[in-house]
Amino acid sequence: MAKRKLNPIWMAAAFAVVAASLWITFSTSFMAKHERYDDMLAAARKMAEATAEIKRMRAELGIPISPADDPNGTGLIGQELTDITTTVGNLQSKRTSTNPDFAALTVSYFDKLGLKDKDLVAVGASGSFPGIMISVLSACYVTGVEPVIIPSIGASEYGANIPGLTSVEMLDRLNKAGIFDYVPAAISLGGAGDIGEGGIIADSKPILQRIADESGHRVIVPADTPDSIRQRMAAFEAAGEIKAFINIGGAEPNFGSTSASLEVSNGIVTKPPRKVDSPDMGLIFEYLNKGVPVIHFLDIKGLAMKSGIPVDPVPLPAFGTSMVYFQKKYEKAYAAAGLVAAVLLVTVPVALGKGKGLGKR
Repeated sequence: MAKRKLNPIWMAAAFAVVAASLWITFSTSFMAKHERYDDMLAAARKMAEATAEIKRMRAELGIPISPADDPNGTGLIGQELTDITTTVGNLQSKRTSTNPDFAALTVSYFDKLGLKDKDLVAVGASGSFPGIMISVLSACYVTGVEPVIIPSIGASEYGANIPGLTSVEMLDRLNKAGIFDYVPAAISLGGAGDIGEGGIIADSKPILQRIADESGHRVIVPADTPDSIRQRMAAFEAAGEIKAFINIGGAEPNFGSTSASLEVSNGIVTKPPRKVDSPDMGLIFEYLNKGVPVIHFLDIKGLAMKSGIPVDPVPLPAFGTSMVYFQKKYEKAYAAAGLVAAVLLVTVPVALGKGKGLGKR
């Protein structure tokens, strides 16, 4: 029995049906609540709870909130220049980072990476974005992911740059208040070389050293940036298997001191932008080179815009309303129906032709 070839007319029809079904599928896409919407909402509320505690802490210390710098009254915005300010900073980015939507975003990142209860994540946090640090911890609290955190005391402009209200002191207050129970694996002075050097208006090292000593935490005292990287890596790895590294801000040991650091995109990163093998490449590259994914919190305005989070909103949006809580979905039935129809268009004529052929002698 002779083999029958596929009819090009039926093949074209099948192709047209598939193309039409895909067009309908994509054109009828819709926004729906993220699959982890409830956890995202819970994380945002936890972030707001922690922020309220920091605001109380600030009031107790007698440190006023500037309505101009912090119009939402979060208490998470520092001053432009203090004795422990290490680098310049962007006020709009700092205000954007106080939005609890970042806690929701972190939950979605955990979901994409498949992180689950009891998984360990290493968190390297400069003092520049205390709001992001609290957001990450809030996401951990809700999901059960365990943070191994090493915060730095020094901070850029408008970050946690007020003595008495540094990121380490904030974290200790949140633990004391029962908001979190995450004790740092270690802390560092921050600044140039991670040893407290480089204050903008003053020698910040004596103040940073005093805060570190009074905290009672283990203090990383490195010989240089590569040594800080080694000590931090050892502290993280001592906790167990690290499933992801989270970088907050631009601290040298975390972010690195190479030109390649500037090429790392924000958000989830699974591959280095290019091969780097340098002792000062930072923990971002150390982990990426080991195949461990990174969540990179820098360029906060850019990250907000691409994630569906408002930039510098006044007032802060209601929980669960920003686009970060939603994801695009498709009605897959259209595509499935088109595929079935295409298969039938190709196979049925062939089968019928074969049937006719069997009837011939």
